[in-house]
Amino acid sequence: MTIDFAGKTILVTGGSGGIGRAICTAFAKANAAVAVHYHTNKKGAEDTLVSLAGEGHSIYQADLSDPAEVEKLVRSLGAIDVVVNNAAVVEQYNLDSLSFDDWRDVWKRTIGANLMGPAYLMYCAAKVMQKNGGGKFVNISSRGAFRGEPKAPAYGASKAGLNALGQSMAQALAKDNIFVYTIAPGFVDTDRVAGMVDESIRAQSPLNRVAKPEEVARTALWLASEGNDFLTGCIVDVNGASYLRS
Repeated sequence: MTIDFAGKTILVTGGSGGIGRAICTAFAKANAAVAVHYHTNKKGAEDTLVSLAGEGHSIYQADLSDPAEVEKLVRSLGAIDVVVNNAAVVEQYNLDSLSFDDWRDVWKRTIGANLMGPAYLMYCAAKVMQKNGGGKFVNISSRGAFRGEPKAPAYGASKAGLNALGQSMAQALAKDNIFVYTIAPGFVDTDRVAGMVDESIRAQSPLNRVAKPEEVARTALWLASEGNDFLTGCIVDVNGASYLRS
């Protein structure tokens, strides 16, 4: 199956590395014009940008937890055909080691980046898509939304919220030819979690490994392609059977 995004503009948040870079790469190879977003890792985003095949790519900085910056980002882009909400923060900690102020700050940062950011962006981008006849959102969630995350409860809660956001928006926006999909990976082989992935983590999957960023990227590319309208509202597990739900 040939997937071609020629003439389409794709915004990928958190494009400085890992899953975000792999998603940018996949869409660029499919002839899209990729807008690479970053918050603080400018060098990583620039490295992503120069690595992309084709032409017409761009780079944008924004703190997605700030609604004014989200509005500015969307205005700067102009046309938007697909948004991939990939940017996220995850902080692991021992609950007993945190003061109440620490606890509050972790939740503020995590919910701001992982849930409020996508909510702001989906609202603003959907207004553009409505004027242009439609579009698609692909939200990157986590298997952590479905299971306990004792060392990262804010992260798990933010991703559960992202799942609900995606399903609600799928229902709200279908009338406008706008479709919403969610991907829920398990551990993915990225620099951010390299120090955490050991044999016990790999053994959680019967494949005895974690996902490759490219596997998540291929799923995002396929969901955003033509012919998947009736999958709107779905949550696709990409976790190698490390966590099963029904």
